[in-house]
Amino acid sequence: MAYVRMKKVKGSEYYQLVESHRVDGKPRQKVLVHLNKHPTVDAALKSWPKDIRNLRRRAKRASDEYEDLPVWLKGKRFYKKQRDFARVDMRQAEALQAKLKRLRDLRNRGVG
Repeated sequence: MAYVRMKKVKGSEYYQLVESHRVDGKPRQKVLVHLNKHPTVDAALKSWPKDIRNLRRRAKRASDEYEDLPVWLKGKRFYKKQRDFARVDMRQAEALQAKLKRLRDLRNRGVG
């Protein structure tokens, strides 16, 4: 059986889709997907596609701005950090896309 549980970490509430089962007669929980701040699966399914688009848009904008710089500016630390932030945003978008795919697969199987 899968359900959403709430965890408090340093005063903030986070939600996880978990599945319960027994091992040696004792209850165990397996985290299927971290929902972060979304209290329901539906809220995550509704919000994540928009979040992915925003991350990709922000990464593309930062990357394009870096590529348009003159060569002598690309070596400056500030602009290298901007380029690195674009890469981080793209990795976050890819990770969130994978979580979204996993959540949709679980939903199609009737879990959650």
